[in-house]
Amino acid sequence: MKRWIINKPDNNAVANILKKTDLSKLCAEIMSSRGYNEIEQLSEFFNTTEIEDPFSLVDMDKAVECISNAIDEFQLICIYGDYDCDGITSTVVLYNYLECAGANIMYYIPNRDEGYGLNKKAVDKLAEKGVKVVLTVDNGISAIEEAEYIYEKNMKLVITDHHQPKDILPRAEAVVNPHRTDCPSKFKDTAGVGVALKLCAALDDGNYETVLEQYADLVAIGTIADVVPLVSENRTIVSVGLENMSNTENYGIHSLLESGSVDINNISSSDIGFRISPRINASGRLDSPLIAVKALLGEDEEAANEVEKLAELNNKRKNIETEILDEINKFIANNPMVLNERVLVLYGKGWHHGVIGIVSSKVLEKYGKPNIILSIDDDGCAKGSGRSIKGFNLYKCVTYCTNILEQYGGHECAVGMSLYEKNIKEFDRLVQEYAINNVPNMPVVTIKSDKILRGEDLTISQIESLNLLEPFGEGNPIPIFTILGAKLIAVHSLSNGKHIKLDLNYDDAKFQAVLFNVSPEDFEIKNSEQIDLQVRVYINEYNNRKSITVNILDYRLHGIKQEPYFAAKQCYEKYMLGEKLPMPFLLKIVPDRKELVEIYKYVSTAKKINLDTIYIRLANKYNYCKMRLCIDVFCEIGLLAYDYNTFEVTVCEVTQRKDLSDSKLFRELKKLVSKE
Repeated sequence: MKRWIINKPDNNAVANILKKTDLSKLCAEIMSSRGYNEIEQLSEFFNTTEIEDPFSLVDMDKAVECISNAIDEFQLICIYGDYDCDGITSTVVLYNYLECAGANIMYYIPNRDEGYGLNKKAVDKLAEKGVKVVLTVDNGISAIEEAEYIYEKNMKLVITDHHQPKDILPRAEAVVNPHRTDCPSKFKDTAGVGVALKLCAALDDGNYETVLEQYADLVAIGTIADVVPLVSENRTIVSVGLENMSNTENYGIHSLLESGSVDINNISSSDIGFRISPRINASGRLDSPLIAVKALLGEDEEAANEVEKLAELNNKRKNIETEILDEINKFIANNPMVLNERVLVLYGKGWHHGVIGIVSSKVLEKYGKPNIILSIDDDGCAKGSGRSIKGFNLYKCVTYCTNILEQYGGHECAVGMSLYEKNIKEFDRLVQEYAINNVPNMPVVTIKSDKILRGEDLTISQIESLNLLEPFGEGNPIPIFTILGAKLIAVHSLSNGKHIKLDLNYDDAKFQAVLFNVSPEDFEIKNSEQIDLQVRVYINEYNNRKSITVNILDYRLHGIKQEPYFAAKQCYEKYMLGEKLPMPFLLKIVPDRKELVEIYKYVSTAKKINLDTIYIRLANKYNYCKMRLCIDVFCEIGLLAYDYNTFEVTVCEVTQRKDLSDSKLFRELKKLVSKE
């Protein structure tokens, strides 16, 4: 179960917005629930934001002077990029611009095995090629030693980056980064490719018109992929980029859109985030990022061939993800107690470094826990990637372990690190120690909705009006709505039982909603029962006919209270970890024989049943912790079996009588409360 947070619009503000604008009521309510209650705020959001003068970025004038001199003297300039989508698109934009400007130009992007950013071996290679100016994009801000080494090799360095700088800046002709404390620019959330665009504009005497016409499509892709907030300047750039993309002159982008089956007449930020950027990223994850660079710089046939390679790499990436997740599932099945830990630390031999970050995100989604995935190389070095939930700062957590880490970096919700295999168990211990000492009650995965949907909102005109809010992305998410108390009429199987479609009655409206990756057999709500939903709503058009599509993100039996569930679940995990619980808690969670028998009888009628289904059906009688302890007792004596990967409880076949006294857990629980 996920925690739901339901925002509420300010009715007075909505009335004022409707009076002074032509926004639909649904749009006005969404904007209000997101804090846009003043007309001035709305105007700033919807109106095209003028991009700041590129020279408002500190050192931009110095960067332009250095690069212009190098162009005039035909000195070899190397654009030094990064292997992710932001770094790749940054490299392509600057390379193309400088090549057209007559520069003596080359590019270099390290493979993932070389590591992120500048490295001395790469600097040696560039010096041997006769490079005179190294121009970084999407990296360089932390390369203190490497910058000095560049100057030792009689080269100059210009840094363009958007990552957080440290206290000391690298030696360079110019360090262009909006996050510098002395940078007067107002907009700080530019992606690396956005900084590259501003450098191009600065080289073009501060004029954005030409560079936006040429590169807005590439900049939009990199900006969306880097998950920076799509507000202000970013919203402007991405809007222009998506609009230009349908008529792009970039052969690689055209081939990528075709390969991803994107409707070129209706390209959205979601198309880029889910269909295009994963293909570009696949090159840096599994092979060479130069494949993606060549795709985006190539002519027609060459670009198409490179895009085909990207599609193949992306499919390979998915297969590798599945293989790693299968190994993790086996480990958890054999070591189920690990799921009670506050932070999951999971590791394996030879897991692909380029994929473990995605695996970490999927583990977070499945188990609702911050986690760190470590891949151990043959040389005994482990490289890791972690993902977290707002409220648990994973960067501070790994900083607590700094004495046994070789390298680390990141932010609250995403980290990377390396350490030696021999230190993994100590690393795990320190991670758990930090968690229990600093965040005794861990946050849970949360879905935040914009408002409670009404039946009158479910019209084509109202849902179509949401198009005004695009482009969607970080800082401006696709709207999520809550539906409370819809009546289930029927359940239909889709794709041979892989998905289901629900017929629902709600607030004088009848509609259908799709629930993916749940079979009719696994759907526990019964016809005529009421259901609560978190949904996204779209317009679907087929044969020139429009209809409303409702996609279910999460659901519950109507009326289930979430806070008692989360409190009791944390209580269970603390008990299973051996943490001391107050006696009033113990008295609430320890079951007696009668309660054990009642829960077993309920489960045995189903043969196989999801754990959360047991809870929602018995929530009026049992808290989660007591229910879970009952299940554990029966699993221990062989009457039930629990699958920690599917969360299903199965009734076991037994050939001899079982007694509750055979359960060590039950004896321990009785002993605890008998002291009272």
